[in-house]
Amino acid sequence: MNRLECVGETLRYALNELATVAPDWLLAQVGADWFERYGNRFEQYRLPKTLAEQQRLARTFGEDGDHLLSAIYAESTLVWLKELPALGILRTVWVQQYYIEASAVEWRKPDDLPPNKQLIYSPTDPEARNRTKRDINWTGYTVHLTETCEAETPHLITHVSTTPATTGDVEMTGVIHSALADKDLLPGEHIVDTGYVSAQHLVDSCTDYNVDLVGPVPPDTSWQALANQGFDMSCFTVDWESECAICPMGCKSKSWSRHSDNYDNPVIKVRFSPGDCRACTSREQCTRSPKLPRVLTLKPFPEYQALKKARLRQATVEFKKLYAKRAGVEGTISQGVRAFDMRRSRYIGLAKTHLQHIATATAINLSRLWNWLRGFPLAQTRTSRFAALPTRRSHI
Repeated sequence: MNRLECVGETLRYALNELATVAPDWLLAQVGADWFERYGNRFEQYRLPKTLAEQQRLARTFGEDGDHLLSAIYAESTLVWLKELPALGILRTVWVQQYYIEASAVEWRKPDDLPPNKQLIYSPTDPEARNRTKRDINWTGYTVHLTETCEAETPHLITHVSTTPATTGDVEMTGVIHSALADKDLLPGEHIVDTGYVSAQHLVDSCTDYNVDLVGPVPPDTSWQALANQGFDMSCFTVDWESECAICPMGCKSKSWSRHSDNYDNPVIKVRFSPGDCRACTSREQCTRSPKLPRVLTLKPFPEYQALKKARLRQATVEFKKLYAKRAGVEGTISQGVRAFDMRRSRYIGLAKTHLQHIATATAINLSRLWNWLRGFPLAQTRTSRFAALPTRRSHI
């Protein structure tokens, strides 16, 4: 739903609840025009086309909702109305979508809305969240699947996690490992998408769970690394015992200090001498600042070492061969979506959606076990005859 539909449906949802539990009280609070505005679902409502008309309607919705909330919170004899879930949702949505200025209810501008992790998009499913990932936008949830990938056994799903859509993959790595440990199903190697990998996860997976986390690590995003020229982080020598760094031209850093980044993670700032940087003949390869010296931002030693090791490892043939197995889970996702309708939730709320995902994963496992017992081999990625022609020609 768009914002207008969301606030309209939220108010209509609250009115229906009130009409069920306190119809006489509600009749005394609303006018005849309310029945025309909120009598039908907003998918049947002809919303205005122009921006000015949309804003006027949004203000009308806001004033109606504010009137209803004020009446409820001013009511002394029906205090239990405040405890209705629909009224709690109405109040939250109105705080998110409106503000009061000079006793007037005003429609918030898009840049004044809460972050998507908090924003309610549907009154009947207030846990659902909206997310855009590359060119896909959806409102709802995300499912995270873990499966076995041994060559000689059926590939079975061992864990299912369901989260609001705005929960990042990187937030789930530790959660999944903890759940697998509880079931005694931790793998020796866990092959994951790059979204599940961070320097901290590389360390924690090894030390806390004895799991080798296999996945492309986040790249160095400095301009030197992106341009593949100049002195990126790998060009510097870091002496952790002496707490200093040495640049490619042989100059030692001037200061070493501990800070926190924008996400409150510990980092180390290594600053070089302004005099050394100004006199350096390779300054243009190191920094774009006309005056300031080069500053390195390092992760703590265990994470720094894990990240450095992982970046070297993922450039090897052995890593690419091992990581190729992860393509199998794409087949599982495709099977879940195409054969079991996993992308469409039949239920409302995170708990019931998660239960559906577990049931779907169980059905997938049963079908795979049945095929394995009947001797059907694991399906391979399909290759069209035309796409296979170059391979055939190479053997002629």
